[in-house]
Amino acid sequence: MSDTPAPSLYESPALQAVTGPALRPGGLELTRRALTFCDLPAGARVIDIGCGTGVTAHHLRRHCRLEAFGLDRSSGMLGQARQRDPGLPLVQGIATRLPFGDRRVAAVMCECVLSLVEDPAAALREFNRVLAPGGLLVVADVYARAPDPAEGLTSLPVTCCLKGAKSRDALVDRVQRSGFTLLVWEDHSLALKRLAAQLVFACGSLQAFWGAGSVSAVPSAAPRARPGYFLAVARKEGNP
Repeated sequence: MSDTPAPSLYESPALQAVTGPALRPGGLELTRRALTFCDLPAGARVIDIGCGTGVTAHHLRRHCRLEAFGLDRSSGMLGQARQRDPGLPLVQGIATRLPFGDRRVAAVMCECVLSLVEDPAAALREFNRVLAPGGLLVVADVYARAPDPAEGLTSLPVTCCLKGAKSRDALVDRVQRSGFTLLVWEDHSLALKRLAAQLVFACGSLQAFWGAGSVSAVPSAAPRARPGYFLAVARKEGNP
């Protein structure tokens, strides 16, 4: 789900056992919240970036009557998605080189993915390219409420959202520089706290979840950045 080859937290059975197939704070509840701001008509084309096990794409197709496609770089994740829904249209690829034509998409979903991408600015340019004028970008992700200590997270030896966490100001600036107008920003840090509590309950402690060795630096480095979780919706500039 990232453009980097580092070990991915999201293929960890320990995480999936706690989060279920959604693999992110808030799960489909936050996806449904995002859709209330989008007002997409039936049949609208949507791409779920970093689709993982296909939960969002499945929900969009089966329950929202949207023409949703899933994209992920991981063959393992796509394999799980195909097992869950053999008819789901899925493609293997990366966020910075989308295999879709220009101005063909009504919305791009990017849930707990942008912080994983090696070049987020390039990914945002790709999202802008494939979106029709007036198209919508939905981003849900981890952000750093104490941005200066967050710089120490970039060297973490595992692919996880904490590694790419940035401040709200930095994220908003990056989105706007990519040709989007921010419509919604909501803090959903409670969803991240709930996930952390579930991991502690399941594993005994966050230290036990992250395990021994170099990855064990995560629980000591993360609190200094005061990680939170947000939902944002932005519109591609230009008339539909």
